[in-house]
Amino acid sequence: MDTPPAPAPAPAADIRDQQIADLRAALLRAVPLLAFAAGREADTDPRQSALLSAAADDLTDILDRTAP
Repeated sequence: MDTPPAPAPAPAADIRDQQIADLRAALLRAVPLLAFAAGREADTDPRQSALLSAAADDLTDILDRTAP
């Protein structure tokens, strides 16, 4: 019985690139959610609003620095 050979594993660089792309995609989804939550908290909890806004800004900075 002849069985086809198993596919070669992806090179480590390809896996790392895909992991980075996945992380960037997650951050891109998180930033508007954090900004929205910050806006909702602005009137009732300004401290929490500032923390959420700062987190969104930090993630945006990371995305800008790691742009593909």
